[in-house]
Amino acid sequence: MEQFDALEVIARTRGKVEMDKVPTGENIFLLWGILTASFFLLQFALWMALRQPWCMWIWAGAVVIGWPWMIIILRRDHNRTHNRTHEAKIILDYWIFAGAACAIGGFAFGLADMFELFAIPFISLLVGIGAFVTGEVNRFRPKIIGGLAGAAIGIGSFILQGDLWVWQMLALSVVAVVSLVIPGFLYKKSVKNGIQGS
Repeated sequence: MEQFDALEVIARTRGKVEMDKVPTGENIFLLWGILTASFFLLQFALWMALRQPWCMWIWAGAVVIGWPWMIIILRRDHNRTHNRTHEAKIILDYWIFAGAACAIGGFAFGLADMFELFAIPFISLLVGIGAFVTGEVNRFRPKIIGGLAGAAIGIGSFILQGDLWVWQMLALSVVAVVSLVIPGFLYKKSVKNGIQGS
């Protein structure tokens, strides 16, 4: 009995250590995944139904909601952030950079009337690469696989041009779910149970 109790303590301790290695982006990971998937799916549905130019700016809602929410998360965990490992801080910084790049790139491509050419594949690649790198650092296979899948979908969405470009929006929703939402929930569950690793 004592042996099993000791193993349980080790497992829980390991889980706590692994949680400390998770960047604050553990929640940001899910935040951007859910917002991206939801808003681009909504944008796709509205565009297919209405075909109005304003429908192409629905995605901006994810930025308007996501950035303040992310700042709240970062401030709430400010003290914990200072205690992160170097690797965790790098991951967190990447996702902050990626969020800014996606927002600026989306607006820039949109104002230049090139949104359908480059914006969504660009965002998909940033998400996929970020998920892959995060998975490598966390040694968590679902994030690695999800990141590779997201990057592949991003590259593949470049061929969705002309009349097919509208399907890029649906592709990005899939990327968000595959690369961020599913791995994010699985990772939170594994950390909570103290069973980290591949």
